[in-house]
Amino acid sequence: MSEPSPSASPALRRATAVAIWLLPVLFFFWLYRNALHSWFWSDDFAWLTLLHSAEVRHDFLHEMFSPMAQGTIRPWSERGFFMALQGLFGLDSRPFRIVVFLTASADLLLITWITRRATASKLAGFVAPVLWTANTALVLSVTWNSAYNEVMCPLFLLAALALFIRYVETGRKMFWWCQLAAFVFGFGALEINIVYPAIAAGWVLFVAAPPSPNQTGHARQSLLRSLLPLVAISVAYFLLHTLVAPLQKSGPYALRFDASILKTFALYCKWTLVPEPMARFGAHRRFAPTLVLLTGAIAVAGFIVTEFRQRRYAIGFFLTWFIATLAPVLPLANHRTDYYLTIPAIGIAMLGGAAAGHCCRSMTLASLRAFLQSAVVAIPIAVYLWAMIPVTRAVTDWWLIKSLAVRTLVLGARSASQTHPGKAIVLDAVTTDLFNFSLAHSAFRAAGLDDVYLTPESGLSIIPASPEISLDDFVLDPNLLRHAVTHDDVVVYSLESDHLRNITEGYTRRLLGRTVDQSQADLLPTRLDVGNTLYSWLLGPTWLPPESGVRWMPGSATFRIGVPAAGGRRLELTGHCPESQLLVAPRHLIILADGDVVGDTRIYDPESSFHRLFPMPDVFAGKSAVELEIRVDPVERKDDQDYGLIFGKIAVLP
Repeated sequence: MSEPSPSASPALRRATAVAIWLLPVLFFFWLYRNALHSWFWSDDFAWLTLLHSAEVRHDFLHEMFSPMAQGTIRPWSERGFFMALQGLFGLDSRPFRIVVFLTASADLLLITWITRRATASKLAGFVAPVLWTANTALVLSVTWNSAYNEVMCPLFLLAALALFIRYVETGRKMFWWCQLAAFVFGFGALEINIVYPAIAAGWVLFVAAPPSPNQTGHARQSLLRSLLPLVAISVAYFLLHTLVAPLQKSGPYALRFDASILKTFALYCKWTLVPEPMARFGAHRRFAPTLVLLTGAIAVAGFIVTEFRQRRYAIGFFLTWFIATLAPVLPLANHRTDYYLTIPAIGIAMLGGAAAGHCCRSMTLASLRAFLQSAVVAIPIAVYLWAMIPVTRAVTDWWLIKSLAVRTLVLGARSASQTHPGKAIVLDAVTTDLFNFSLAHSAFRAAGLDDVYLTPESGLSIIPASPEISLDDFVLDPNLLRHAVTHDDVVVYSLESDHLRNITEGYTRRLLGRTVDQSQADLLPTRLDVGNTLYSWLLGPTWLPPESGVRWMPGSATFRIGVPAAGGRRLELTGHCPESQLLVAPRHLIILADGDVVGDTRIYDPESSFHRLFPMPDVFAGKSAVELEIRVDPVERKDDQDYGLIFGKIAVLP
């Protein structure tokens, strides 16, 4: 977009000024328009359970500020974002989407303002937010509510920098203090906020006070000294954060400070210029990603060299932004993902905007050299947009489809539960992707549902994304399901396209009509979910009613369980004992069979949750039903009722 000539009408000049500011925002809304309809998935459901946890525990501050999710503490962009909007709108995702889009719009306006300040070019301020918007790295940040931190964090970084720029320009302390407030609040959005002092220093070194023969450097040193309190805050935050949430030493979020950092840096540089999923979305020719990479890399390198040779140092600020915001994720060699580029890509987008502004100034010179210089800038930008925009749209649509499938499953199950109160919901035809996006992340618990399970057939085809996820927690035992359908305790629904269909009658006929090995038909379930009402027929009469997926036992309680001929060697018990009881005395727990002790253990303070394994006597092997008794001593007497231990699951393991 070229700027109007001084002789243009005032109306045209005003329209052009407004367009330069608003067109990038409109471009963002157009490009990601389908993300406005995206629903919740994966980690979203962990955050959607926080509100219920806060209500149960009556400890809002704990839910807001305690370390979670790899030791992160992000009260504004995760806990507060989810709890506030869920409290107001429930599982309606549209308010979440609107907040994300409004935050991104504010980011774009600030990018425009800062780029114009750095380059003195309106065109640069127009191009920079367009380039950032087009980058495929933004897709996950814009479509996934759990990645809102990647959109919120730049709002604090950019706002703090804009206030600091005003302080540099005016010398008014008010702007410095407002910058400090924006910086401090930014820690509640994302840990990358810690690098802000480096970004501000980059502005001082390369934009606010460039080296020149007429400048002694005193003003620059004064500005750098003004950043020292911010550096101290960043250091203090790092020390405090590592104290309450130690750095990960294993798993995908373990930090590695070795040569892998260089490989990670090179990979992220590539993804900044070429869409990471280009080979899967939109690249019809094998050489296309390579062509885009070479074009972009040569253009960026050439522009950097040219700018420094001509003593235009603003380019150093753009590179400072990119490197500083990328540095914190470089040690994550086992967790490389393109959405980590959401914030660093701002630096490269501003660099591209500066190149476009320089290109526009060159075009005013009627010469072949000026034309070639303009082409050298315009062609790489065009190639970048040609590569990014189709892939960004395709990936956005892909995530939309995935999220809508999750919505169909979760809201459909909630509707089925309302239609059939008191009955468990059993789902059929659930795919691996759908499982990993929903059930594996406790989606139904977030929707207020406890008794939702999978048919054994679904369990055979699902591959959990993590080895830590056990399908046994979701798939009903075939014999338990047979008992449940014959006693009208469950309804079975099948996922079909965009809705759930009740198939209980047909599924029951098929299930009961199957030929089953009699020894297997008589075998009781080898795993009991004690807090699940579907297992109540396997529990003795002394157990208390279930509460929130668990169940109290008094001083003594019995249960029946199956022991397969092969693979039934250990009995596993998992449960909980309130810490207040353990402070009085440890609990003595024994397991008996026909009066004989087969297991004996003690539960001590401060171990409130327990997990115990006992060897199963060989005599039980192959028995379709074994009755065991649990005894616990001492118990707590309250309201004429004994309370011994809380049980979750009991299982026979290999």
